[in-house]
Amino acid sequence: MEDVAWVRRGEITEIVGRPSSGRTSLFTACLRAVTRRGAIAALVDADQTFDPASATRAGVDLRCLLWVRCGGRRDLALRAADLLVRCPGFALIGLDLGEAPPRLPLTLAFRLKFAVERTETALLIVSRRRVTGSGASLVVETERKAIAWVGPGPVPTRLAAARTSARVLRARRPPAALPPEWWSA
Repeated sequence: MEDVAWVRRGEITEIVGRPSSGRTSLFTACLRAVTRRGAIAALVDADQTFDPASATRAGVDLRCLLWVRCGGRRDLALRAADLLVRCPGFALIGLDLGEAPPRLPLTLAFRLKFAVERTETALLIVSRRRVTGSGASLVVETERKAIAWVGPGPVPTRLAAARTSARVLRARRPPAALPPEWWSA
């Protein structure tokens, strides 16, 4: 799951899915791809669920990541993302809205869309459901397909990995190779 060429600069991409569906793994792969090449990324974390230790183990270079923690305040997260998309220099801005994402007002969705077009940054929104309406160029849904358990005895009790698939819900133009399925720990 190395290639994230399907996330395009100057466009809004949404990753949606249920809890434990792999949306955070896919998002982390995008952060890894951007920071590994030395580009700067920003993460607006509405619920403070980002785990820097796990991200480092996954290959994210934290020296190239601006982490904005919003303490559960989605209004603050939306304002922070609105400010960051206007700042040149970011290759990727991630907005993790978590499990209870607000519906973006149409005016904000289009303001974000026009801002990312001007600054040539990629805005990646991660949440349980779609929030930008027609503002997103690409919407990808993740779905958990299988779970692998490990442990001693006849009934393993420790989660080892989950197999995830991704499918395109909406695309203005066909995306580059989206990973069809992958295992994540």
